[in-house]
Amino acid sequence: MVIYVTVNATLPALVPNEEYLLQVESIALYMAMQAKKAQSYISCPQIRVTGGGNGTPGPLVALPRAYKTNDPEILVNMGAI
Repeated sequence: MVIYVTVNATLPALVPNEEYLLQVESIALYMAMQAKKAQSYISCPQIRVTGGGNGTPGPLVALPRAYKTNDPEILVNMGAI
């Protein structure tokens, strides 16, 4: 089953007209006191930018390696928060 949804959003004016993957991610940190225990829930809808500019997108990240398991935002002591 294919579902098409149209969503209008405002992006920076310099983003070129193109099709992009938009990574939407939720990270569950309740087990994140140990390395590799954070749980990622990822969706990557394809988006089409129209009416854009002539800028250069960036900075870019490689997916799925945008961060490491020991980054302070991912390895968290929830009891200390």
